[in-house]
Amino acid sequence: MPFFRLALLALPFMELASLIVLGQHVGVGWTLLWVIGSGFLGLLIMQSHGGHAVQRLQQQMQRNQSPFATLRAGMWGVLAGVLLMIPGLITDAAAVPCLILALVNRGRADQPAPGEPGGPTVYKRNGQTIIEGEWEEEPDPDAVPRKRIDRE
Repeated sequence: MPFFRLALLALPFMELASLIVLGQHVGVGWTLLWVIGSGFLGLLIMQSHGGHAVQRLQQQMQRNQSPFATLRAGMWGVLAGVLLMIPGLITDAAAVPCLILALVNRGRADQPAPGEPGGPTVYKRNGQTIIEGEWEEEPDPDAVPRKRIDRE
């Protein structure tokens, strides 16, 4: 816990140092443009992911479905937006994996994970994890259809 507190106290100084180094390499104008642009991008991402998450949450609550997957996807998007709004290169670099996770989880937001309410039941038996669910074999699109031969 003390390490986390020290890292949190050191973060503004590391961000300031990274901006100073960036300013020395590319110039003050480009550094200011980077800070303003990343803040504006963070605001847009927060509005987009937050707004979509609220709409999906309302729809899932109306259908009596589990909101956990939507909350997970929305959380990563909002966190990426907050990290982008903080001026500095370290938080901008930390926002990239959060944004990737938000985009990956966005497609899965309507499907509850195993063990969540509304999702498949998960239990353990003899040391093995069993996930209940229905399984259907999808037809192979490249397979040759069987032809029926009728004999009289």
